[in-house]
Amino acid sequence: MKSYTGYIVDDEPLAIRSLRKKLEKFPEIEIIGEATRMQKALNDISEKKPEVLFLDIQLTECTGFDLLDKINYTGKVIFVTAFDEYALRAFEINAVAYLLKPISTERLASAIERVKSDEYYRTSDGIPVSLKFRYSDRILVVEREQIRFILLEAITVISAARDYTMIETLDGRKSIIMRSMAEWMNRLPFEHFIRIHRSYIVNINHIEKIIRNSTTSAKVYIKNHNESISLSRTYYSILKERYL
Repeated sequence: MKSYTGYIVDDEPLAIRSLRKKLEKFPEIEIIGEATRMQKALNDISEKKPEVLFLDIQLTECTGFDLLDKINYTGKVIFVTAFDEYALRAFEINAVAYLLKPISTERLASAIERVKSDEYYRTSDGIPVSLKFRYSDRILVVEREQIRFILLEAITVISAARDYTMIETLDGRKSIIMRSMAEWMNRLPFEHFIRIHRSYIVNINHIEKIIRNSTTSAKVYIKNHNESISLSRTYYSILKERYL
């Protein structure tokens, strides 16, 4: 089993002890240090170079974001905080997880599984951008002043909407996200999602039926999606190759 070195930054000693206790259940994480003050954290992280940083957001002298701005940290960040209003910024910097206190063992286990994952997608320059989504993951959606999480498995259709994309879920809700179709295809789990049209990605688990118009085209009907989606020759061939 591969192990990872970890470091905890929190201005509450009790919170550090509590997290250390929970992490004892995960032998793959070796905690090599802790800090309640920013300067000690900066010095230790630069010297010890932990692979995983468990980082509180509201620190006495600064925020966790301020600390990250002061160092060139290339490891994986798990935010551990009592505040949920920073979730959007946390995911913008590609944090592995955002855990709200009190931390449940289940959520901590999920975060550590993501640390252990080697599933990266890369830009054309070969630079790692972010972890691939897993089917059980939740994604962050910002709607005006509201932030909510959507289960990936609840997504039925993703459609192109100019510079954005629209996601539809099983409950009939629609949300606009600033992410391209190409980005979605790079991050979605291949075994559950397929692009069936230039403007549509669908969750294959929510396909109700496929009606063929000919040997080279068809219409796809998705659960709770009002209209069928035309499947062109190219995408029909891809669908047949993978599933038929």
